[in-house]
Amino acid sequence: MRALYWTLGLSWVAFLVFYLLGGRVGSLAYLAFGFLYMWIPGLVALSFARKEGVRLPLALRPNRYWLFAWLFPVALTLLSIPLSLPFGARKGWEALRQPTPQATAQSIPETLSAFLPLVLILSALMAGATVNLLAALGEELLWRGYLWEKLKERGFWPASLEIGFWWGLWHAPLILAGHNYPREPLLGVPMMILFTLALTPGLLWVREKAGSVLAAALFHGTLNAIAGLSLLLVERTHDLLIGVVGLPGLFLLSLFNLWLRRRV
Repeated sequence: MRALYWTLGLSWVAFLVFYLLGGRVGSLAYLAFGFLYMWIPGLVALSFARKEGVRLPLALRPNRYWLFAWLFPVALTLLSIPLSLPFGARKGWEALRQPTPQATAQSIPETLSAFLPLVLILSALMAGATVNLLAALGEELLWRGYLWEKLKERGFWPASLEIGFWWGLWHAPLILAGHNYPREPLLGVPMMILFTLALTPGLLWVREKAGSVLAAALFHGTLNAIAGLSLLLVERTHDLLIGVVGLPGLFLLSLFNLWLRRRV
């Protein structure tokens, strides 16, 4: 499929140029590049959809599946925390102050520290429905938009497997450079593919039930916003065994897919 080859080629070349120019994962420049990288699939999808007359539904008519898309990533992340504890020690709530600027963290009264998890969750929900949604939409226009329209005749589950595999492989340069699994970049590539394989059915289901690619972007954007919480509250002893993008997340998504299998 030409759109897929164009996406992988342009994305990987863009990352190579970024890396050769001195860009690194975690830098301020990486934040800007990450937004561009996420929109390369979207621009390719829009181009091919226009040429081929493929409809990419972007209706904003919320129903209960939009609410599911917004809240499920939070539940997924919170449940992954206790499942991570066999592999890493639990951190106290004070660990949530780490990403907060020192001056700001010190100004937070101890009595309000108990509300910090709630504040972070609400912040993630707001980000997931705004800036993160906009960023994730770039990816979703291709993976749950154009590719799904081209592959849906093969059936929900075969299409999910194919889309999930290519979506995970698309992340490869980022993973090898230290994104998501900084201590395990090589094993991180197949781990990311497993994660995207497990995540894709839920995203496709939401996209179909909600009738819009925007709902999938809401799901994706909220997950991106909240996932880091599962890494803050558990000692990160091993990248592949901790958090929602590790083994706990895979286990939970597998259970969800077993439930979904009976309904799709």
